[in-house]
Amino acid sequence: LPEAVRWAAGRLALLVGREVFVAHRPLTRAAGRRAGRLLGAQAMTATSYPDFRRHLPATARWAVNGVESAGDLWRAEARWWYRVEEDGRELLHGARLGSAPVVGAAAVLSADAWRVRGALELAARGGGRLEVLDVPA
Repeated sequence: LPEAVRWAAGRLALLVGREVFVAHRPLTRAAGRRAGRLLGAQAMTATSYPDFRRHLPATARWAVNGVESAGDLWRAEARWWYRVEEDGRELLHGARLGSAPVVGAAAVLSADAWRVRGALELAARGGGRLEVLDVPA
């Protein structure tokens, strides 16, 4: 779906960044090869988070822009969800044929589900502050 390519590439950059540079777990050979198709070989062979970020293609780099440290990728994830929701709402506007309104609806519902999941997790842990679920980071 052309409407979702940017989201997928950005999300993959976040997932790979978190797995490799935060959790310090190398990807399997197969996962690395598949991720390399979207993120590029140079990003996948980067030995540091700054190198990884620098070598990402523009379709994925937007998701980590402004995130200088791998430890702050959680902020980029919240921002990614915000962008998906905003783009999804935009796809819902106007009467047009095609997949755009369906992709938009799925994006908005997914962002809603992410917030609900976060709120339930927070409630299960005894409560706290919800602002990370409400505003772009």
